[in-house]
Amino acid sequence: MNRHLFLSLWLFLSFSLLLFAVPGEMTFDKYHQPKELNALLKSWTSKHPQLTKLINIGKSSGKNDLFILRIAAEKKGSPEPDSRPAIFVSANLEGVHLVGTEAALMLIEKLLTKYNSDEKIAELLEKRTVYVAPLLNPDAAQNYFADIRYERYTNAHSIDEDLDDLIDEDGFDDLNKDGLITQMRVKDPAGNWISNPAEPRLMRRADPNKGEKGIYKIYTEGLDNDGAGEYNEDPPGGVELNRNFPHDFEHYIRAAGRWPVSEKESIALVKFLASKPNIAMVLNFSSENTFLNLQQSGRTRDPAALARVPIRMRRLEPVMNIDRQDMPLMKTVQLDYKNALEKAKLNYPENRAKGVGKGSFIAYCYYQYGVQVFSSDLWAIPESQETSAMETKRDIPAKNVEMREGMPKRGSARKDEHPDIYIPNWSYSVLKGKGFVTWTPYKHPTLGDVEIGGFVPYLKTTPPPSEIEKTISFHADFYISLMNRLPELKIKDTQVKALEDGLYQVTVSFTNIGRFPTSTAQGRLAGTSSPIRVHLKMTENQSLFSGRPIEAIPVINENGDIKKLEWTIRGSEGSKITITAKSPKLGSVTTTVVLQ
Repeated sequence: MNRHLFLSLWLFLSFSLLLFAVPGEMTFDKYHQPKELNALLKSWTSKHPQLTKLINIGKSSGKNDLFILRIAAEKKGSPEPDSRPAIFVSANLEGVHLVGTEAALMLIEKLLTKYNSDEKIAELLEKRTVYVAPLLNPDAAQNYFADIRYERYTNAHSIDEDLDDLIDEDGFDDLNKDGLITQMRVKDPAGNWISNPAEPRLMRRADPNKGEKGIYKIYTEGLDNDGAGEYNEDPPGGVELNRNFPHDFEHYIRAAGRWPVSEKESIALVKFLASKPNIAMVLNFSSENTFLNLQQSGRTRDPAALARVPIRMRRLEPVMNIDRQDMPLMKTVQLDYKNALEKAKLNYPENRAKGVGKGSFIAYCYYQYGVQVFSSDLWAIPESQETSAMETKRDIPAKNVEMREGMPKRGSARKDEHPDIYIPNWSYSVLKGKGFVTWTPYKHPTLGDVEIGGFVPYLKTTPPPSEIEKTISFHADFYISLMNRLPELKIKDTQVKALEDGLYQVTVSFTNIGRFPTSTAQGRLAGTSSPIRVHLKMTENQSLFSGRPIEAIPVINENGDIKKLEWTIRGSEGSKITITAKSPKLGSVTTTVVLQ
């Protein structure tokens, strides 16, 4: 009896330990499911209560939690974390950028585990606050771990894509039972696709100018489940969150949403940012890479022409380009990033870097929220080291060098080559061919004889597990270095000069010792960057002869730039005044001046 009781008790305790166990050592040789990620965030909060606070900003359309981890050291005498200058780090709003989530997790781990051993990280967390949102589209991200895998960018907000009063009724079907949704090609005289001559596994559109005629039609793998004559036109989900923000929003495009910020996730994110005026910088992990491609969404305009337009007239139309005053700093960071990539020996095909998309989150953060923004896609399939002799040897006029620096470099492929020509060989050498499904015949119930094949889902956005750690560690370190460049307001000097009749001239010099200006030019243009407000506090026996009790400084530039303010005050010798300068994104500085 006792033996059975002991055995039952042992089994119960063992099961309890397994059920409530804290996640073990963090590893970056796999991708973490949304539930695993949430368990990690809760574990870190329990393990580092003095540094962390877990914030739930709401639920996704699929009822998944949207978590943000606040990281800050609550030191005696320091401002409360939510009132300090802050950085917001976002990741995987697209759902397919799982490596972005891993980078955000590594960033969290570095900040927490190195706080007691790294002076720069300790100083950062004692002066600043870091908010990290590792997964902002959990509905889509979960699809990577599904039994049938296909690339999904949309949340779980079901939309009637084909306007037949039904929702999600015609999704993808795994016809060849390989667990992957790829493509179907079917021979059709009305088709406009051909097999690429240089790499027959790849498909491209026929070029009539070269006398080519299409022989294939291309579909995603599946059936016409609703009998509408189309294939997979109404799959599960509905809105691509990284197209649902206000800047350059795509109206009448269903995937972008009915209106800007129409989704639960984007509403929650915008509300969070609006509640945190202390956020001075947004660092993002997504498919957009502003370090290697400064191209913006919308119309391109000549910056010189923009300079001739009076600023009062510029306010009448939407801004579509990075402000010329902000551009030099962005180019400096871009150059630092390229040099760091080279030093780390990370092979990144710069010509593949994507610019900022329409309705994207980081476009909103720069153009409307008005803060400094940087984004990295972390990884891309490496190209062959061979480059075109024309591209590498030809001389480029000096006047064009600066303009070309901000744009992605031309690819090594010739103009008439398929843009993905290098990928099948990479798949064969690195993934043992598992990145491409060989075209295989299949008898389709409505299309007849088809072939199923093509690139596997997530191939172009998701590095192999063996390549995750190196790139995310590099980018986590680079983002931490950017956090340490935030503007920092200081009072450099105060001077008092005695005049006649009990008057004193007081001059205060304010400086910014950070490597970024105290506000962006775009933020000032949009009216979302608060100026530095300087308050002069006097006693009852003092009066202001000239100057104003509250002054505003729109911006102090980086690297020790100085702005001076001056007042003339009537008061008795030895009396004191207090001067305070503050801004939500900079904190406050105070000094006491003696009239003498």
